[in-house]
Order: sequence, then structure tokens, then C-alpha cells
Amino acid sequence: MAFTIGLLFSALAVSAVAAYFSIVGLVTIFPTAAIPIIVMGSVLEVAKLITAAWLYRNWAKANVLLKTYFTTAVVVLSIITSLGIFGFLSRAHIDQTAANFDYEVQVEVVEFRLQAEQQKITNAQNRIQGLDDTLATSLGKDKNYVNKTQEEERAELAIIIDNSIKRIDELNQELLPMRRDIAKQEAELGPINYIAELFFGTKDTKSVDKAVRIVIMLLIFVFDPLAILLVVAANMSFLERRGESITFLDEKAVYKEFIKDTESSPEKEIDPEDWVANKYGKDSAMDPEKEKMLKWLIDKKMRGMKE
Repeated sequence: MAFTIGLLFSALAVSAVAAYFSIVGLVTIFPTAAIPIIVMGSVLEVAKLITAAWLYRNWAKANVLLKTYFTTAVVVLSIITSLGIFGFLSRAHIDQTAANFDYEVQVEVVEFRLQAEQQKITNAQNRIQGLDDTLATSLGKDKNYVNKTQEEERAELAIIIDNSIKRIDELNQELLPMRRDIAKQEAELGPINYIAELFFGTKDTKSVDKAVRIVIMLLIFVFDPLAILLVVAANMSFLERRGESITFLDEKAVYKEFIKDTESSPEKEIDPEDWVANKYGKDSAMDPEKEKMLKWLIDKKMRGMKE
């Protein structure tokens, strides 16, 4: 029973996550109708699972038209869910890429300002070098005169250099967190970059986008079909425990399992009837569910002997 409950819990958990991804993805596709999309998506997700369970329970007695329509509806709803999941995961990748692009643009702007300030320093230093050359070629009184005429310009150049150094320090402080964010973004994109290199031998933008689509498609093909089949499997287990559905044991499989247990314990002889009783719960004969399971096994064995 614990396994059946775990199976049902897994089915509901996968279904709930798939429904969330799908609904959020559909909202990103139709953002102007968010509330109606959420309501519609929620109702359709529940209806899809109920329809799949109903089909399994009533397949034998449902008419062809009903089975055809319900099966088609489940398939179409699965496709819609898959599209929603694709939209959700694609949006997550696009947002991450866009955030990285924003940081890169900001860094480029700051680096351009840094280059401008560094150019100011270079120009000022070149001008100072020119003044030094002029002063070096002057003689006697002319040298003193030239030195005095250069004092004001040299002071202005010194101020320009000091201001540019301070500005460069401020820009570097502004640039540091941006570079950290870019490094963090690149680290987050690292796994998909490795996948892109594995598939395409490179990690350029086109290869990364293709790799992301491959991963998303793999998730899509597993996500919603797994949710539906888990719901069907949970129904199978509950129906069998309630005696509404019978899955007869395979004679050969039972025999192989008996031989395996016998070979694992060669030191003692195992009676087949005792082995069947221990394996399938004859000791709990008062439990109607286990009693039905034992009867199914006995009926199967009897039919095998008659054949």
C-alpha cells in the first residue's frame, strides 16, 4: 500500500510541477490575459488527468467515439502543456542571457569612460613632456622666463591628471561589482556551455541556444507524458488492491523467482506452497485484498495446468 501511495504522490507531484510550468509558460505567451490563462490552464490540467484516469478505468465499456475524442483531447492537452513548459524554460534562458547582456553593455560604457580618462592623462603627460623639452632647450634668462610662463599651464595639467586618476578610481569601483555579476552569470551558464561544446564543438551563442532547445525538448518529452502515465499507473494499483482489476502473474516469472530463491538458500529445502504463501501473503488470509491476490495466483496456476 505504501508503494501505491508513493506512486500516487509522485504522479500528483509531477503533474503539479508540469501544470505550474505550463501555466506560467502560457502566461508568457499571452501576457495580456494572465488571469484567464491561469484559470483556463488550471482547469484543463486537472481535466486532462481526470480524463486519462477515466479512459483507463472505462476503456472496455466506452464507445469508439468517446474513446477517440477523449484520447485526442488528452494528446492535444499534453501538447499544449509541453508548449507551455517550452515557453517557461525558454523565457528563463532568455532572461538569464538578457541579464548578462545588460551587464556587458554597462561594462562597455564604463570602460569607454575609463579609456577617455586615461587618454586625458596621456595627453596631459605628453604636454608636460613638451614643456620639459622647451624648458631644456632654453638658456640663461630665457630659461627662467620660460619656466615662469609654464607654471600656470603645468598646474592645470597636474589638476587634470589628479582629477582623471580620481575618476578612474571611481569608475573601477563602479566596474568591480559589474564584473563580478558577469562572472557569476557566466558561471551559471557554464553547464549549458559545456553541453553546447559536447554537441556542437563550440560554445558560441548559436550553439548554446541549440543546446538549450535540445535540453528543453528532452524535458518536455518526459515531463507531461510521465505525469499522465503515473496517474494511470496509480489507478492500476488502486483498482488491483480493491479487486476491480486483475493482473495475473506470469507462470514463468513466478517459477524463475522461486528457482532464484531456492538457489540462494541451497542449505535448506523450500516447499513451493510455503514459498507462495510467504510471497503473496497467505498468512494474512483474513485480509480480503491479499486473499484476492492469492486467488488470482491459484486461478492462473490452475488454468496453466489445464492448458
